[in-house]
Amino acid sequence: MTDRWYRMRLFSRADASREQRGSRRRARGVVLGAAAAALVLTACGGGGESASGKAVDDAHLTLASSAISNSLDPAAALSSVGRTYTKQVFDQLVTFDDAGALQPGLATEWKRVDDTSVDFTLREGVTFSSGATLDAAAIVANVERVLSGDPAYATVAGRISTVKEAKAVSPEVVRIVTSGPDAVLLNRMTLLDIVDPATFGGDRPSGTGPFEVTAYEPGTKIELTRNDDSWRASEAVKTVTIQAIPNPTTLASALRTGEADVIFGLPADIAKQLGSSGFTNIHEPAGSSAITSLIADAEPALADARVREAINLAINREEFVEAALGGFGTPNGSQLLQEGYLGYDDSLPSYDFDLDRAKSLIAEAGAEGLELPIATTAMFKSQAEAVAGYLNAVGFKSEVVVQDISAFIPTLLQKSEYPLLYWQTDYYDLRDITSVSRLGATAPGQQAHIPVNDYQKLFAQQAGQLDEKAREADIKKMAKILNEEAGVLFLAWPDNLYTVAPRISELPLSGDSLIQVEAIVVTE
Repeated sequence: MTDRWYRMRLFSRADASREQRGSRRRARGVVLGAAAAALVLTACGGGGESASGKAVDDAHLTLASSAISNSLDPAAALSSVGRTYTKQVFDQLVTFDDAGALQPGLATEWKRVDDTSVDFTLREGVTFSSGATLDAAAIVANVERVLSGDPAYATVAGRISTVKEAKAVSPEVVRIVTSGPDAVLLNRMTLLDIVDPATFGGDRPSGTGPFEVTAYEPGTKIELTRNDDSWRASEAVKTVTIQAIPNPTTLASALRTGEADVIFGLPADIAKQLGSSGFTNIHEPAGSSAITSLIADAEPALADARVREAINLAINREEFVEAALGGFGTPNGSQLLQEGYLGYDDSLPSYDFDLDRAKSLIAEAGAEGLELPIATTAMFKSQAEAVAGYLNAVGFKSEVVVQDISAFIPTLLQKSEYPLLYWQTDYYDLRDITSVSRLGATAPGQQAHIPVNDYQKLFAQQAGQLDEKAREADIKKMAKILNEEAGVLFLAWPDNLYTVAPRISELPLSGDSLIQVEAIVVTE
């Protein structure tokens, strides 16, 4: 059986009254069928004896991870870490369902007006937790704030970088205008959290989501309570604590002692220990790729296709996933995108482990003993060490150089003195290759992560291609170029990993692998 759970979705009707929702909550105390319960627990490869199978109402949940949002204002969040919080308090015009397909959010429908304009029709009867009514003017205010040039909003502004302006066509219709044709405008709109403009700059930004903030300890803890007037109000969960616990051992202990119900950000080895102790590991494809960039600017020998191919053939990817990722991932020796993403090509060959062929190519290229140090961060140290071990086994000389994140970012984005860079490139946020701009055209002063060829031209072309079939063809051409030239060392598609207590019967995830707390099923 797979470890992937059946994932449910729950979206309340916008016009459902508080009394109707309360009635639904009171009616939920049903016993899960024995067969269904067995399916859920067996599929996860875990479980415990404390859950009776009876779903409970008004539950309190604690979600814990190594870090939480740096700000309660979603426009000021510095990284995707904060999206676990924002997903519970705020909504977006559109969102991803559990299969990764775009679906209505605050907008129930949308229509392309021309190549650079899309009209969104807003859901009726939606209010912010402050009591204010959602309308087109509120959407316009949110877009204008993010695009104001205020450096506090730079991260989110980058996510919607093609947006030029927003206009209120009517109270119910908002028009988003881009600077040029944007193939993934809808995807970008999944990253714009809508806040009640009256609460801009306040201590408690108000959203339309199923929960609202009641307390906040910066960087440490966020307390939420159910927003009964939300259009997607929770049927089972009343209060939520989102807790930061940086130390992995302490994080695991919080689950063991019942202080936390769901934890994420654990190292794979600790998660596996918990999985064998009555807890359940839930892992889903993360929408990212574990790769090693081959920087020819730092080592000219990497311009030789034979050297790049030898590096790719040196890796036993199945072993890498088991040893370095704890089994939480899928081996990948062919392409950047995984199955389910536009442009994935199952016809591309994989660079399978071939020790003899790798050694032969190294000898042919005169690259015996070539020094290939790998720069990375502490987060990926063990994975990079595994790669170095494989490279040493075929005749290269490799070691791992661990940099602070503040040093590694310039190494990755600007100029590296190290020929190999181990990192994990994410595309789950947009669910699209457009997220991986690092492999596209380089700006002055930036290093190329792949050989300069038609890939960069195609990357720019696909971003503005509104014909989906033509765009898919361009992305497949890009994948073929990287595959044929062994331009990147693709290693695996890692999984997102959540470890849950036995009383969590279902942990629904959205298509971007974020927890939908309002739909969690808690049992006694």
